[in-house]
Amino acid sequence: MHVDDHAADCSLGQHLLLSVLGRNPRPASYALKGQKTEASLASIALLDLLPPEDRPDGVLVVCTPEAKLESWPTLERALNRDYALKVVDVPTGETQKDIDRFLLNVTNAVPRQADLTVDVTHGYRHLSFLIYIAVLYLAALRGVRVRGAYYGLLREGESSPFLDLRPLLKLPRWLHALEVLRETGSTAPMGEILDDGQPNQLATRIKRKLLGFSKGYLPGLPLETGRQASEVREYIPKQLTTLLDKHQLPLARELSETLDGLLAPFALATPGGGNGWKQRVVLCRSELERQARIIDQLLNHGNTAAALGLMNEWTVSWVVWRLGWQGEWLDYYGARDKAAKLLKAMEAVGRDPELSHLLTDEQRELGRFWHYLSSLRNGYHHHGMRKQDLVGGKQSSDTFDCVTYFWREALRSFPDISLTLGDSSDGRVLVSPIGNRPGVLFSASHACCEKYGEPSKWLVVCSSETAELIPEAAKRSGYGGTVVSLRLEDPYGGISEIEQMVKATKIHFVGADEVVVNITGGTTLMGLVAERLAEAAGRLARPVRRFGLIDRRSPQEQEAEPYRLGEPFWLNDTEGSNADNDSD
Repeated sequence: MHVDDHAADCSLGQHLLLSVLGRNPRPASYALKGQKTEASLASIALLDLLPPEDRPDGVLVVCTPEAKLESWPTLERALNRDYALKVVDVPTGETQKDIDRFLLNVTNAVPRQADLTVDVTHGYRHLSFLIYIAVLYLAALRGVRVRGAYYGLLREGESSPFLDLRPLLKLPRWLHALEVLRETGSTAPMGEILDDGQPNQLATRIKRKLLGFSKGYLPGLPLETGRQASEVREYIPKQLTTLLDKHQLPLARELSETLDGLLAPFALATPGGGNGWKQRVVLCRSELERQARIIDQLLNHGNTAAALGLMNEWTVSWVVWRLGWQGEWLDYYGARDKAAKLLKAMEAVGRDPELSHLLTDEQRELGRFWHYLSSLRNGYHHHGMRKQDLVGGKQSSDTFDCVTYFWREALRSFPDISLTLGDSSDGRVLVSPIGNRPGVLFSASHACCEKYGEPSKWLVVCSSETAELIPEAAKRSGYGGTVVSLRLEDPYGGISEIEQMVKATKIHFVGADEVVVNITGGTTLMGLVAERLAEAAGRLARPVRRFGLIDRRSPQEQEAEPYRLGEPFWLNDTEGSNADNDSD
């Protein structure tokens, strides 16, 4: 059978022999896996020596004009009864255009998804190299599976052994896989190489660990990344090198060492397994350094969403570490939420023109960084479903530059920035109105103490008349802390006073650990002031607890006995402390 066109011919069968012919065929003795045979061409000998299950169904014969004239008849006479044959005409490859035409003709002749065995014994030396390039292309982009690649080492007077060249085809794939890992963090190409269709439990285990690394790294999961990197590295010195040696892969040890070098910067210092392994990871400077390297790589790889997300969490962890909360660093409410709220407060205070003077220059920069980072992180987190243009928008680009500059030039070096807001902490602040019945303030103080602890400061919304009742209420409550009177000139209709009072009072919230607000008592306007102060504390990222008081007695009974405890009802436990800044 002689078909002389260049279209891929599926009628040749699923498994093809791709053979290059040269000039002047002559008999020789060939050997493969202990078997020997005589033939004038290596392809004829190879088909005879291969086990029946490995023999191709058809043969693609690559011929230059000279080879087609001198060698093709010999091959055709020997094989045309048992195999479907097809000639692939190629130029000799003496010019640049010849090379392009050679590769085009060969690659077009091989059907997609075919199995291929290759013989490059004959032909000009540079044609063997071009066949090598063509096969790499077919395997990478056409889904072709290379089942064998052979070169008959011709020897005069003795058997010419067939050398297995398939490891040389795998080597570029390993180099590519390592380059992909270095440039993107993906181990998928490496996993594909290990999964060559042959059942191998060791290869399957290593592949699973390698893919686990990417599953942790690509979305920016530093602990999972570290664990998987550590587990892969345990396989590298012996098992992986042994596996590569078994497949006769050149430079096996060097490839293994390169893989180990790529994973080492990300591996946990003390890898662990089993339930609760994360809780055994210690938050320390070296662990933060390891996670910072992951952020750097994600940024270098252009994986912006994961980099910003991890940078956000890294900054929280850095605050936790600085404040000495390492023992609960993975506890959201125990440490991470409080650290995030501190950063949010620093941002909010820095953006407030009346309060920004309370911060140092470094604190204002940190707050600005947190604001920009949160905005970008949330934009990516919501997959761009916002007005901001994350790709190509100048504002987003400038914001990203500010974030990465502060990260690389300041935060990445663990700066000694004070995390104290203002001169000192104000602890717990109680906000409550007081009307003509002082028992409201008395009950509010008791409710606060019972649920959260004693406040360090009272902010009492009052009028000139009711201000005189505050000392008695404090005495009855046993309270000896700071009292700040917030006096309304017109407690019934002074709407214009509300914003002035909020503006003057915000400074008391800056260093507060939490703000507890009673919204009942006094006039309606006093209640509105209490609500606005709760909102102001929330905008400064302070934890806010709001409650009201119920007194079921008649007005006469309340008047006769004002210092009887009212019933508190808590509207919420935490309000206005959105540390993630997800509303921006």
